[in-house]
Amino acid sequence: MVAGMKVDVRTAISKIAACICTFALVVGLSGCAFTTPFTTPSRAEVKPDPVDPMLSSPDLVKDGYLTVAMDSSNAPQALTDADGKPSGYYADVALALAERFGLNLKVVSASNAESSVGKGEADLFFGAKASDATDGIDVTGMLLDNGSAIFAKTADGSNEVPTLTVQGLSGATIAVQDASASQDALLRAGVDADFKICENVNKCFEALDSGEAKYVACDATAGSYLARAYPGVVFVGTISSVSSYGIALSSENTVLAAALDETLGDMVDGGILEAIHALWYGVTPLNLADSLLSGIVLTSETEEPAGDEGADGESTEGTDENGTEGGSSEDDYTISGDINSID
Repeated sequence: MVAGMKVDVRTAISKIAACICTFALVVGLSGCAFTTPFTTPSRAEVKPDPVDPMLSSPDLVKDGYLTVAMDSSNAPQALTDADGKPSGYYADVALALAERFGLNLKVVSASNAESSVGKGEADLFFGAKASDATDGIDVTGMLLDNGSAIFAKTADGSNEVPTLTVQGLSGATIAVQDASASQDALLRAGVDADFKICENVNKCFEALDSGEAKYVACDATAGSYLARAYPGVVFVGTISSVSSYGIALSSENTVLAAALDETLGDMVDGGILEAIHALWYGVTPLNLADSLLSGIVLTSETEEPAGDEGADGESTEGTDENGTEGGSSEDDYTISGDINSID
């Protein structure tokens, strides 16, 4: 020890401990600190914390279950997987909602709110428009926006959305289904383009990917779903008015309405709804209100968004990621477990 130097024992110990921690960190990062492989738990091993049921009979069609009706032919919002189980965006949102209610989920196939909620066969109907509300049925919340949209392939394969105006579409080759709402929207906008007519939206995206077309015009939802399979293909903007779809329920069921309002609000505020939307529709925004392509003027009284119950004739080939045809082979399904049980 150097004469005249005082040693603070606590400081010395602190410095030694810091050196040991630093060494351990370096060794750990090098992979030498673990003698056995480090793995994360599988989906099946991760179980959600139990939640006490928020609702019960007589406020539910079936005690212990949230019964949700949806149009199972409306892919990709609602479809079936390879095992015949309900899948799609609506099914995932319904399951997340049921979990927060502390209930199992039962999915019922129905074409509208009147034939399901109106007849007491479902607690909720997913995919209702505000205009579907009647004296006995209310429509609340916003699950999804849809309208005719433009998709493009970026030059560098990134997800960066290119800047485009309606004038930029003129003279370009646009893949579109013949006599569809999207084609009508382009014509109303005065777009003088070379239309590559395709039999379905799948073929439109194949044409875009191969370079046969510069753009695709189709439903925002169907296009966003398919675009995930093509690197660099992105949603650019809408070219028509937008329809919003929410949840229908009985006007008399005030208990369910209050629980739905609170829980769905929490899912929106917590980013849960947006996260589920991103799983099915990629980088396309959940809210399309501000996505209208520059230069588009909505003036027609007959303006009708794409995807309105097939009115535009636009369709995919009805397949999900597993190649499963859309549509339901069963009238209803029962689901228990966490949201990862629906792939």
